[in-house]
Amino acid sequence: MPFLSDDEKAAISINRMIFHVVGKTADDLKLLDEISPPQFTDFFVDRVKSALRGNLFEFRERSKAEALIRSIASDASVFTEKSQDLASEFQNQHYSVTSAGVFFVFELNVGNTEPIYALIKYDNEDVVRYLLKASSGPQVPRLERFHETFVRKPEAMQKIALVRLAPGEGGSIMVRDRSNTAHISDYFERFLQARRVNSPDDLSEKLAEAFKDTFKDHRASLPEDIQKSGVNRIYEVLRQGGHRFDPDDCEPLITAIFGQVEEDAPLRKTLARKLKDRGVSEETFDINPEKIRKPSRLRIETEEGTQILFDEGNRPAIRRLEDGRQEIVVVTARVTRDDVDIEKRPRGN
Repeated sequence: MPFLSDDEKAAISINRMIFHVVGKTADDLKLLDEISPPQFTDFFVDRVKSALRGNLFEFRERSKAEALIRSIASDASVFTEKSQDLASEFQNQHYSVTSAGVFFVFELNVGNTEPIYALIKYDNEDVVRYLLKASSGPQVPRLERFHETFVRKPEAMQKIALVRLAPGEGGSIMVRDRSNTAHISDYFERFLQARRVNSPDDLSEKLAEAFKDTFKDHRASLPEDIQKSGVNRIYEVLRQGGHRFDPDDCEPLITAIFGQVEEDAPLRKTLARKLKDRGVSEETFDINPEKIRKPSRLRIETEEGTQILFDEGNRPAIRRLEDGRQEIVVVTARVTRDDVDIEKRPRGN
């Protein structure tokens, strides 16, 4: 299941917001007061929505970050104080490696009775803007340089953690860490005191199943060469090594497996649904080829309905005849059955 449902994503709004200045040294830390009422909420809601694909984590026991967020959830009066504690803890874990920026804490409404929380490290951006006077005549623009700015580009949000507390204790966390998109930076993991819910090994297996299910549903719409050996192609691509699944950039995998697929092709919707059903659609991970286990039992099926089952390594030879037909040659130690077939076999792919 995704961290947020489609309805919850559409309903995101900001209840409360605050940020604190962080940087490379302890002196860079500047603790600020809550911005009340929240300002420029449309801008920041869009920024949160732009980062809604991430890896699923859960809090470890006695996580300090969890305890501080629970304090905020249970007592509205400590929002500023506990967010300052969160920023201080973040600074302590990151000060030697983090760039100058701010640490945001948002309380978000997602259409339910219980809010969720967003922790965002936003990098400062060096920006030069120009100003023009309200005049129709010739003029020289005035330039101003700013360093403490928030910009739209996704790279400015270096780290984002969306937190949904569970009743009593624990909770789920969706993390998007741009310095380590396939997992999470060591120091951010220490700050959250969290562990990943789904291992890349499990996700690799689920990814292969999602592609296989999609192939079975859309085999007839694919090019002939892919129709003939699509499942084998899935295994060959995923077992090559060096592949990363990124839901924001999965086009290379789709093309390698299915060939060129039109933007509005039904196959894309099916694949998105299969990935979502298997809990893969929002995760980024390095595919482990060793977990993509190719079945040893293979099958050749002819247009006339003849089926040949064989183990890898015992593949029959296929020869093209002059009239365009193909000849399959099976070399065997001996024939063990030559009878009417009374066994029921599935005709799946």
